[in-house]
Amino acid sequence: MNFSQARKAQTAFGWIAAALLLASLACLADGLAAGFKDQGRSFQAVPGDQVPVTAVLPPGASTLAEMRVLGGDASVVLVPEELYTGFWLGGTMWRGSISVDVSAAPGSRTFTLEGPPLPPGTREIPPQTYTVTVYADPLAMRRASPSFLTRFTGLNPFTSSLCLFLLALPAGAAGFLASRRMEQLLTLEGKGVVYRTKETEDGLVIAFSLGSRQGLAPGMAVRILDSAGRATGEASVTASMPEDATARLLSGSCDVGDMVVLSSGATAQDEAAAKP
Repeated sequence: MNFSQARKAQTAFGWIAAALLLASLACLADGLAAGFKDQGRSFQAVPGDQVPVTAVLPPGASTLAEMRVLGGDASVVLVPEELYTGFWLGGTMWRGSISVDVSAAPGSRTFTLEGPPLPPGTREIPPQTYTVTVYADPLAMRRASPSFLTRFTGLNPFTSSLCLFLLALPAGAAGFLASRRMEQLLTLEGKGVVYRTKETEDGLVIAFSLGSRQGLAPGMAVRILDSAGRATGEASVTASMPEDATARLLSGSCDVGDMVVLSSGATAQDEAAAKP
């Protein structure tokens, strides 16, 4: 892979990774927005469905026998099945299911869960309510989904978000490898990319991807080229690490993305003295 191919690959994979990440965030936002709309107390089903339900015990209840389930009808029934300890807060919760008969008519049913009467003087707590909307078929249920993605594609927004994020990882890795290949090819030519600029009291200081392994040392002069290969300035190396270096701009201008070219080994002072 030559430099031109590596640059094209870096650009292409960078855009692909960015697009996938943006789509992943959009799916996640869609799923969260849909969850806020129903606040976890609305359920959708079609005839013949069995919908799982988990929730905290109603106020005053400590066992399933103390729970009272009000509402529903003969074709849509909520049945508490067992107690368990909550994972996050550790409180007692219950799990059960909403059974929808195959002959259930489309429409909404509301269930209210209550516990035993609370002692006099206890602050009144609103009962738990759950709404189950039965649709005639899966297509009708999909079109009524609070999720934009589910309505138009039938896909789960959280699953889609995870898949898009996982696809973005190899695209990002490929872009990174292409970038590293560009740096290697530039290094072989005695060039490095400027990746940071900073204004200081002594002038503009730049950081670039060349270092002591390429023969750079403090005091050496380097030339700066723009993306078209035109000379735009000169700088003096102030510090050199194995793979990176910093330099102070002596003349001209420099921006992130410009290239630094090794001079013939002369120091900045030598080049200044050689100028007429």
